[in-house]
Amino acid sequence: MLKLLLLIHRYLGIGLCLVMLLWCLSGFVMMYKPYPELNYQQQLQTLSPLSIEACCNKLSETDLVDNEFRLFQIMMLKEEPVVHLYSVNGRLSTVLLNNADTFNDIDEKNAIQIAEIYQRKHTYPDAQLTNTIYNDQWTVSGAYNRHRPLYQFAANDSAGTQWYISSKTGEIIQRTTREQRIWGYLGPVIHWLYPTILRQKAQLWSQVVIWLSVLGLFLTLTGIYLGLKQYKIRKSGRHSPYKGLSLWHHYTGLIFGILTLSWLISGLFSMQPFGLMQGSGADQEIIRLSGGNISLNDVNASIARINELDIRSDTVLIQGQKLNGKLFLYTVTNQATTTRFNASDLQPNPITEVELRELTTVMLPETEIKSAALMHTEDNYYFSHHDPVKLPVYKIETANLDQTIYYIDPDNAELLAKYDTESKWYRWLHQGLHRLDFTPLMRSRPLWDVLMWILMGGTTLGIFTGFFLGIRRIYRSI
Repeated sequence: MLKLLLLIHRYLGIGLCLVMLLWCLSGFVMMYKPYPELNYQQQLQTLSPLSIEACCNKLSETDLVDNEFRLFQIMMLKEEPVVHLYSVNGRLSTVLLNNADTFNDIDEKNAIQIAEIYQRKHTYPDAQLTNTIYNDQWTVSGAYNRHRPLYQFAANDSAGTQWYISSKTGEIIQRTTREQRIWGYLGPVIHWLYPTILRQKAQLWSQVVIWLSVLGLFLTLTGIYLGLKQYKIRKSGRHSPYKGLSLWHHYTGLIFGILTLSWLISGLFSMQPFGLMQGSGADQEIIRLSGGNISLNDVNASIARINELDIRSDTVLIQGQKLNGKLFLYTVTNQATTTRFNASDLQPNPITEVELRELTTVMLPETEIKSAALMHTEDNYYFSHHDPVKLPVYKIETANLDQTIYYIDPDNAELLAKYDTESKWYRWLHQGLHRLDFTPLMRSRPLWDVLMWILMGGTTLGIFTGFFLGIRRIYRSI
């Protein structure tokens, strides 16, 4: 039995060690270089300041497929104000506010004009349309599906900047530099097994990651078992029967095997296999918070007076959204500063803590609340990783069996995060085990860096010695 396990471990290791070694090495990169993507504030900075002095024309019901909406957004497109209408059915309609023309797609000519305005604003030299794509390595995620196809532009600058324009909204939805792309390949693309040819087939990609992780777990478990069986005092006084590189593999496996196991299983959990740890979602809470849909009459009433709104010069977005059945307008600057106005009288109306408590009851009408208050510091569920989180935030803890936790943006009452039992397990068994960020002390730098380098270094050494031994055995058998 021991000999059979040894053979299984040896030849499974020959097949898997390269993948596991690449997982380790790319993990070092991901400590410092995340997958390139625009965060919310960076996306806002791609928008032009609003110019609504001569705005706006009434929208015609006959030109629109839908007449009920979740929200609407007013922004500049080609130096003209437009409104994006997001229907309750998930459809998007875009209307030019200066003439009420409706369109559904951005053609190549318009995309080039949008890019010219953007490159002048950011002084990118000589940007050219390089391709019209469905996806590529930096836009393969499903988060970009509603924007496809995409227009890819490249600037003739030293940073090798590229950006992508949505064919649906005209927004710049992704931007990368040469350095980001290089580190992206060396880090996330390798670590997540994320090459476009595989990742674009979502089901296949998911199964490949899951079953490679399962095989890696089996390989590591057999290695730990064999390592323990082989570790005993011998007549020579030595504890291991191995020498040289095999000895290093034996001892690093004994010391770091459990850690390797935990990183493999937490990586497996990132895929939420077989429906594990998916959480219940927050659709119902969001619906209850809004308290109703926005009618076309609501939209027209708002845009008819939108030029009376007292906005800052750096405002790039006005969003209309209902909260507890009442329509509000939110102005957003390019630094993500949000101000709420009543849609009825256009007066500023910041959200108070009293209103947040009322909204808690609206969102969770039949739930006992354990605590609800503004939180000014991070906790073990809501904290910064590569990007900072917004603070303060309104934190709600329920007294139900799940002890569900909600985090709400106090500026616009947006539900930022929800943690029920399943998503709590995901936080601890995936994020906690994989990133070793269990406590504020463990997350603090440079302590976290030192800890990760030591532990990942030992794990990498164990896997590298196994990889080298496998290559040597193959070479000798040829």
